[in-house]
Amino acid sequence: MKIKNILLSFALLFNLTTTTIAAEEVPASLQHLPTKEVVEPWQGKEGEIRLRSFGDFLIHDRVSWMADRSSWLYQGAVEQLEAEGIWNNGTVIGAEEVPNIIEGSQDYDFLPMVARMAPYTSYADVTVANMEIIAAYPDLPISGYPQFNAPGSVLEAMKAIGVDLVSNTTNHTLDWFAEGAISSINNLDTVGIMYSGSYKDMDDFQTPRIIDKNGIKLGFLSYTYGTNGIPVPEGQGYLVSLLDLEVILSEVEWLKPQVDAVVVTLHMGPEYGEWPDEQQEYYFQALSDAGVKLILGGHPHVLQPMAWFNEDETFAIYSQASFLTGQRELENKQGGITEVTFKRGDDGEVFVTDPKFMPTFVLGIEAEKMYETVPLADYEAFAVPEGAWRWDYLADHMAGLTDNFEFVGHLETAWTEQSE
Repeated sequence: MKIKNILLSFALLFNLTTTTIAAEEVPASLQHLPTKEVVEPWQGKEGEIRLRSFGDFLIHDRVSWMADRSSWLYQGAVEQLEAEGIWNNGTVIGAEEVPNIIEGSQDYDFLPMVARMAPYTSYADVTVANMEIIAAYPDLPISGYPQFNAPGSVLEAMKAIGVDLVSNTTNHTLDWFAEGAISSINNLDTVGIMYSGSYKDMDDFQTPRIIDKNGIKLGFLSYTYGTNGIPVPEGQGYLVSLLDLEVILSEVEWLKPQVDAVVVTLHMGPEYGEWPDEQQEYYFQALSDAGVKLILGGHPHVLQPMAWFNEDETFAIYSQASFLTGQRELENKQGGITEVTFKRGDDGEVFVTDPKFMPTFVLGIEAEKMYETVPLADYEAFAVPEGAWRWDYLADHMAGLTDNFEFVGHLETAWTEQSE
């Protein structure tokens, strides 16, 4: 259920209508933005797919502790969201109602950390994210660096804000070995989120990841550079898809006839490096040459620029950084939402167009202030450290390889227009 159905329930809850919007009917977190004349629940358009993507859910144990419903930080965050009209009895503006269905993880709730982003992440045909860690609690203990494991309920929060598919192959996929990877996949299945890159068995591996919307089929593949030295169990290579260009190109060729466009996620690059290295450039160019339409990069934990390849045939972002993280350095708290539109042309072929980028920032201080993802454009309202400088820096940095995309403050929502 995307935002189309969500808004029907909120129309009753908050007395919204689908006619002219009164100022008091716009969610408080959006009232400073250009308002639409009418609420426009998301409705797909035949021959087009709007895709929104964001980076890592990197859930340190210190993030999980703040998600504990008994925590005073959690309760204070909920009270603040309630006061602003964003939260109502566990229901969030712009988010889907997802029940606590991961048995044993009900004591942890990550939704307050991403609640403010739901109107943006939900307003698309397809929303994808990078699942940096496994979510295998309560089967395995909650843990942080260097071997991560988060409560399964983090997946409920991801589902609530509209995530349809995650890339689940990263350097942390085998942190708790085969048991952890399979437990995490089972939780994804329970919540109903598609995944790409780490699979529970050979049949799962051989099942193509395809999303069919509005007459267009998108196919997804995901790969990681490694597993932090943890060996892949013999005979279980399906647990993690590793970087091997020959293999990747063969899988792209296998998937292409089944879809209209291929999307590839690559977990690679220099950690904390703000620019792609030669290996990234080589892989991204090779995939573009193979006909991949969209490449989504991750792993560096900082933002790397956008790029076009082969005369604007392929769009890419080298690193989307993190969307929710417990990392302490300010540069690691920067992330964003990438938007592209796939369109079917007059010749019947599907192409990618209209790329956009909306930067985000993760507020929060360990054991002091709740982790919370917010639009970076609202740096004054949220007192983002050096917010004005960060905004200007990222506007230049993300355009360091191409300026053929829109750098926006806020993407369109059901209530508001896109804003600069």
